[in-house]
Amino acid sequence: MSTLAPRRFLIRWCGWFFLGTGVLFALIALRYLAVAPEATGFAPHAFRVSMFVTQASLLALVLVVLALPVVVIVPRRAVVVPVAVMLALVALAATLVDTFIYQQYRFHFDASVWRLMTDGGADTTFHMPLRTHLAFAGIALALLLVLVAWSFAAWRITQRTSGGRAGRYVALGLALVVVFHNGAHIWANAAAFAPVTQQVSLLPLHKPATAKGVMKRLGVEVARAKFVPGETPSGLLYPREPLRFVAPAQRENVVMIVVDSWRADALTSRVTPNLAALAEESVRFTNHHSGGNATRVGMFSLFYGLPGTYWHDVLAEQRPCALVQGFKDQGYEIQVFRSAPIYSPEFDETIFAGVAGLRRESDGNGPAECDRDLTDDFLAWLAARRDPRPFFTLLFYDAPHAYDVPADFPREFEPSWKQVDYLALDADTDPEPFHNLYRNAVRWSDHQAGRAIDALRARGLFGTSTILVTGDHGQEFNDLGLAYWGHNSNFARYQSHVPMFVRRPGLAPRAIDHTTSHFDVAATLMSDVLGCVNPPADHCIGRNLFDPEDRGVLTLAMYSQYAAVRPGERHVVVGRAGDIEVLDADYRPTPWAPGDVEFLRRSFEQRARFRPGAAAAGP
Repeated sequence: MSTLAPRRFLIRWCGWFFLGTGVLFALIALRYLAVAPEATGFAPHAFRVSMFVTQASLLALVLVVLALPVVVIVPRRAVVVPVAVMLALVALAATLVDTFIYQQYRFHFDASVWRLMTDGGADTTFHMPLRTHLAFAGIALALLLVLVAWSFAAWRITQRTSGGRAGRYVALGLALVVVFHNGAHIWANAAAFAPVTQQVSLLPLHKPATAKGVMKRLGVEVARAKFVPGETPSGLLYPREPLRFVAPAQRENVVMIVVDSWRADALTSRVTPNLAALAEESVRFTNHHSGGNATRVGMFSLFYGLPGTYWHDVLAEQRPCALVQGFKDQGYEIQVFRSAPIYSPEFDETIFAGVAGLRRESDGNGPAECDRDLTDDFLAWLAARRDPRPFFTLLFYDAPHAYDVPADFPREFEPSWKQVDYLALDADTDPEPFHNLYRNAVRWSDHQAGRAIDALRARGLFGTSTILVTGDHGQEFNDLGLAYWGHNSNFARYQSHVPMFVRRPGLAPRAIDHTTSHFDVAATLMSDVLGCVNPPADHCIGRNLFDPEDRGVLTLAMYSQYAAVRPGERHVVVGRAGDIEVLDADYRPTPWAPGDVEFLRRSFEQRARFRPGAAAAGP
């Protein structure tokens, strides 16, 4: 074959060459098994094998696509082969590095890892002595030699299989494995079969298909796993130590009120007259931040005290929340009144996993009506309750999230949009009518929360209960002039700064200004209400809300991003595409500084602390 080769031949060669690269990837990836949850039985092993084959196949496909432009533009062996070898070497070397990172931290290589490795943080974060660097260099050289040898072998294979039939059979076989793999995960996810689902995070960029959400919407019953400490194989070390309690002599009822999308400056006597009045009787934490900018991660951080980066692991195992488990173990009755369905997101399989008799959803045509329905149901439950046990209950209002206001409810704030016109939102949109609609929706949820508070007073429960009130995340109305609207788009203060106040018997009303976060809430309730004697680091990354010590860096998260943040100062954001942005308090780009390495290092520790064997330190 001449140096100038037909494009079709070169494409087929790329297929064979990168298929071999996939095999090498699978061999290197065996290093992940050293820290993988134990798999026993046919189904977990079959899934694991299909997972390795699937990821190897997808890597080969991606590399073929990356090489195609070179094949099309310069169809020469002398150009295509070196480019393909270098692509394969980079992919395999990155996999090798990733196995090292995963063995220490139980998460995969991303831009923050790269930044630490190139800005002086590798030695303190990844503990890589000189011999490790030399070993990597030696392995990379060996990989290069293997790839060069394989490039010649693949060339001969391509010549001998000129008809393409062998390649089609191989492609068909791999496609069947991929279909089996995703089908097996759909089944395991719906059946809550942890020996399969907990393997999902083992390989990088591994995202098998799921269909549980569709099943629930169609009314199909899906299973719920029961995590049994010491018996259920786990990819988490949560809590890090067995929790010990010295139960208080007098056990308090605990009422948690959460208003969806409630930003900090929407706690006023005009926007929220009922909750503002309650706040005046409470301890108010004026510099409080959610653990994220969306409901899933905001509530996860509130109850678990963990960054949202643990969400998928907790969901895969349906691991109970230590705080809720503490209430269960101490004999509390637990009930949840949520406007939106308890299973969207899957709070029934995470925060309240294992709690029997959960109220599943509210009745109503829209979130505002559902807010009223949850309050009606809470009042009815309270009136009918004869159980002598103390109770923990969550009231979770949703109208502000959807900007929903009943037609017959007075609109205090005008001019106000009647409904949101998302197509009209841009940098030049006047925020006031939109913001007023939001304030009116918050006021409606406040009205419903006021009914609940009045019922507690009427039944003599108000003075003897702990009442904690907050928001799951904030809401933005182009406050920074960057055309951000709503939430789930950035980690600046308007989407993370939320109200927080606690009314508890014996606590004098006052304002506390030091930085606090949702990560601190579980620590506080566990120690102050349930009598947990463990240090907070055993079960969360937070501190007691009343502890004035500097929190340092907070790891805030959204569905596919996270950030190391000092609220009101700096944000180091690791994006969806693996990029890193460093932003100031107003979310404007600012130069990378040496201290940002420490930001990422502390975030690494928080993301790794509750993974078995991870090299993580305490707070």
